[in-house]
Amino acid sequence: MSSCATIFNQPHKWVTVHTTEPSQFIYRQDTISTIDNKAHLKAERKFEDLSIVATTDSLTTTIKVGSSNSAIYWINIPFNYGLGMLVDRNNPKRYTYPGKIFINSADAEGRYSIFGKANNKDELYLHLSLPFFNPFRMMPENEGAKIDIGFIGINFGLDYYHSGNQFINLGFSSVAGGTKRTVIPNPNPPILHIKTVEREFMSTNYFSLSNNHKIGRFSIGYGLSFARNIWEYQKVNWIWFFIPWPNILDSVQKNHNTFGLIFPAYYQIGEYFNFGVVYRPTFYRPSMPDKFAYEHLISVDFAWKIRLKR
Repeated sequence: MSSCATIFNQPHKWVTVHTTEPSQFIYRQDTISTIDNKAHLKAERKFEDLSIVATTDSLTTTIKVGSSNSAIYWINIPFNYGLGMLVDRNNPKRYTYPGKIFINSADAEGRYSIFGKANNKDELYLHLSLPFFNPFRMMPENEGAKIDIGFIGINFGLDYYHSGNQFINLGFSSVAGGTKRTVIPNPNPPILHIKTVEREFMSTNYFSLSNNHKIGRFSIGYGLSFARNIWEYQKVNWIWFFIPWPNILDSVQKNHNTFGLIFPAYYQIGEYFNFGVVYRPTFYRPSMPDKFAYEHLISVDFAWKIRLKR
C-alpha cells in the first residue's frame, strides 16, 4: 500500500527566515546567524509548532510557526483513495512548515507572515506549469488569420534570482490548439455511413528568456521569445463500422519560425503554487515571404515553483 508522505517527505523541512535587520536564531541546540537578513533552518517535521528564539542587539522573542499537513499527505486522496493516510497517520513526516517566513525584527510579539519582501539572491527554482486555456492567433502562409483556443500544454523552466527580488526565467513551452472541424454535406449518401470532414490543427513550441520582478505575491516580467508555429489542414472521410475509421483524402502542413516578446505575470497562492497569465506576441518571421505579421499566444496556467538551490 502506497503512503505518499512516508515515501516522499524527508524527516526535515528547510525553512528560510527573512528579517528586517541582522539577527540570530536559536533552534534546538543550534545558533544560526542571518546573512543578508535571511537564515536557513533545518526544521524537524512534527505535529507541534516550530519554536524559534530570535535575538537582535535590543530584543529577544520567541516565534511559534504553525505546523500543518503537507500537500504530499493530501495527495493520498487522488492517488490511493486515501488509504495511504492510514499509514501516514502517525508518521511525523506527514507535517510541514512554510518554506519561507518573514518577521519584523523589532516586533516583540513574535509574529510572522508567509509573504513579504524577500531577499532571494542566488536562489534557483524549477518552474513547471500547465497552460490550460490558450487562445491562438496564427498567420500561415497564404492562409490568412487562423484563430483557435487550445486546452493542452506544458512548460519547463528555471528561475534564477540575480538580485533580491528579480529573477531571470529561461523556459520551454509546448502548447496545442483545438481541432476545428467542418462537415462537408453529401447529397448522395453511400450505403456505408461516411462523413467527409475538414479539420484544422494548430500548435506551437517556443523558448523564452525573461526578466521578472517579484513584488509581494506578484511577479511581472518581460523578455524575448522564439517560436515554431505549426498549422495543419486535413480532409478526411470518416467511415463508420463499429468504430469511426479516418481515411485522409488531403493533408497540408505549414510551419514557420517567428521571433517576438513575452510578458508573464503570476500571483503566488501557496508556498509552491502560482496562477498566471502569459502573453506572447510575435512579429518577425525570417523564412516567410511576408516577414512581418502579428501572431500571438495567450496562456492561462497553473505553475509550480520548486526551490533547487538556497
